[in-house]
Amino acid sequence: MRKIVITALLTLVMVTTGCGNGAKKELNKMLVELADKDQTIDTNDWKQIADYLDRNKAHFKDFYQDGQMDEGKVEEYISDFFEHRRPPKEIRFVGIGGKELSFNIYVERSGSMAPYDSPNGDGSFRSAIMSLQNNLPGKSKVDSIGEKGYTDFRQIFDNILNKTGDDQVSILVTDMIYSVKDMEGVNPQKVFAEAQEMINAVFKEEVKKKSMLVVRMNGSYNGPYYAYDNSVHPFSGRRPYYIIIVGSNDNIVRLTSDASLRTFAEMERLRGYDNMCLFTADDIYNPYYSLLLSNKDVRGRFQPEHGQGYQITSLQNVEADRNSGDIQLVLAVDLSKMFIDHRYLTDKANYVVSSDDNVKIKEIRPLDKADMTPAQKKYLGTATHLFVLSATNVSHEQDVTIRLLNRLPAWVESGSTDNDLQPDSRTTFALRYLLGGIFESYKRNAESEPAYFEMDLKLDK
Repeated sequence: MRKIVITALLTLVMVTTGCGNGAKKELNKMLVELADKDQTIDTNDWKQIADYLDRNKAHFKDFYQDGQMDEGKVEEYISDFFEHRRPPKEIRFVGIGGKELSFNIYVERSGSMAPYDSPNGDGSFRSAIMSLQNNLPGKSKVDSIGEKGYTDFRQIFDNILNKTGDDQVSILVTDMIYSVKDMEGVNPQKVFAEAQEMINAVFKEEVKKKSMLVVRMNGSYNGPYYAYDNSVHPFSGRRPYYIIIVGSNDNIVRLTSDASLRTFAEMERLRGYDNMCLFTADDIYNPYYSLLLSNKDVRGRFQPEHGQGYQITSLQNVEADRNSGDIQLVLAVDLSKMFIDHRYLTDKANYVVSSDDNVKIKEIRPLDKADMTPAQKKYLGTATHLFVLSATNVSHEQDVTIRLLNRLPAWVESGSTDNDLQPDSRTTFALRYLLGGIFESYKRNAESEPAYFEMDLKLDK
């Protein structure tokens, strides 16, 4: 390990001394402006850096080989530059070196979709689709998919999951009602069984590297509703429909982290938004987090372990408060830039804490002005929320791990019906079989209990 560290430092020295001092200072200044605050180099940041280096090749020869920029060396330089600043920072790279993303928007063609766009409706359905398209950078096209008389989800999900490339994102707009080719007289159990068969056939190894976001929307519906037995029921009111976004794990993270895509990613701002759920087999997020040294909710005495800079994850000499007899720690966390509903993110029941002593999450609350004291502002980084952690005592040195579990949300079960002969404004036929089966496919392919992210702390008596 010592040899590796020394080699990396020598490489950094060779790279930085091999370029003009003025050019290097200008590059370093640019890096601070681009990434010091959000600790992210996104696609637009990278373009600025690459353009600067291209105009100053003569001063950065070690970054080039046969006239082509070595992206790995540039990434290494940026990482080392921030790691050796005071305070040191870990930089995330989003969408670096990849091609521009292309987007395909598909609207399910089945007859049950037409009433969402009825002239007598409130226009929210069309508004949501136009917002999706208009908020995308560059051009994107909207196509129909599927059959008019029934919904072939095997073909549809095969297209958006298995045939979406590394530089592509597929978006499906659908009512998510599973139907077979000839519905008349069909037993609902046959539909449920076919849905499960479809999931087993389509959702295989690909789920390890691709994530699927399901956004539940609510729009006006005016027209015929086709129940599971193919009977027709006139319906006028509001009905749920769904926007499904599929991309590689890296691209799903890129959608919320890349500044050029962030407007598109703000699903909760869409007209008619109700809820969402992200299916992923990996803990794809890595949020900023740091313990605060003082706050109105802090109880007890402790000291930060030396050498951590302004991102504190390790405390020593932790003692209970003399008056209350317990310990409270405050953890600042960035809960932004994720495809996770804010209600799910801030529900402490969705988190699990692993520790030797009984450390619990007492409260999760938004950061407010009173928390941004001059002394503590430097530890907040990009944090948006505070986690108040409580414990009776810390008996010995231990690791504390906080994980946001990836669970099937309650709205999937409550929003599902096995009998839609009387359609309503809140349920979707067979939804729990379809989304529940997809969730289980992702869960089977996860290396451990599915989680969206993990935060690691160390406490010592």
